[in-house]
Amino acid sequence: MTSDRRLKVVCLHGHPGNRESMEIFAKYFHNQGIRTISPNLRGYGDCKANEPFTMLDHIQDLWDILVQDYESEQQNSSNNHQDSEYLILGWSLGGILAMELALMATESRNPSQNNLMNENIAKTAPKIVGLVLIATAAKPRSSLPKVLWWEYVNLVIAVALHWIVPKQRWHIEWFGKRSLIKYLIHQHTQVAYDQISRAGANAYLQTSRYAQIALMQALRQGYDRTADLAQIQIPCLAIAAEQDRHITAASTLETAKLLPNCEFISYPNTAHLLPWEIGDRLLADIGAWCDQQFSQGVW
Repeated sequence: MTSDRRLKVVCLHGHPGNRESMEIFAKYFHNQGIRTISPNLRGYGDCKANEPFTMLDHIQDLWDILVQDYESEQQNSSNNHQDSEYLILGWSLGGILAMELALMATESRNPSQNNLMNENIAKTAPKIVGLVLIATAAKPRSSLPKVLWWEYVNLVIAVALHWIVPKQRWHIEWFGKRSLIKYLIHQHTQVAYDQISRAGANAYLQTSRYAQIALMQALRQGYDRTADLAQIQIPCLAIAAEQDRHITAASTLETAKLLPNCEFISYPNTAHLLPWEIGDRLLADIGAWCDQQFSQGVW
């Protein structure tokens, strides 16, 4: 995956999440010689929130990060260099934010008669050239049943025991498969539990109550951007897990069909945390898609 273009990949985590949970993607692109940006969303990780906020604040925060990076690159580059371009990779909530950023970029670079923008603002709008959408949807739907109290308890026990005896499986069989984890992954492998007990546990502990409230408010309002997806003309890759109970594969497929230029992949025997179940296969397919877009001159 090589290019003389100034491409950067922006990795957006889900809920609960943080930049650490996106390391699998950041490291992959870094090894390909592609620069990455992996921010913590407001109220997640070390990005603290001291007051209530809404999902719109996430979008504005991310837009400000892209604009600042874009303007910085323009100031530091000679006129012979091309402008920076951004591939947005979002997982779960991060995928929703990726679509919002793409819609915002489209509007900024192509202002309508009813929404005329200052010419200088349009010129500094970041150029988003593609989306990779993982376990997400423009109208997310869930098939998650009511989680019982003892499933939460078993989750804590399974994670704690995996820290103590990571090379054994008895705690996975006795507690992991009888906990909330059974709705998050389908393949109960040591690798998946390594990620859940490390990155997953840290992400949960570092998610603020304000972030939780903001997400719950958005869900109660019934988030639905399906009617606007036709505006996103850039290449997209939508990835679903067939056993996903948090954002169903059917809702991801619906989003893929409504995006004008989208390839869809669905993986069997996987659930919402599929990057931690089939990481190598997932990265290979994402890399192949990126190579295809480069070779066709799309990028």
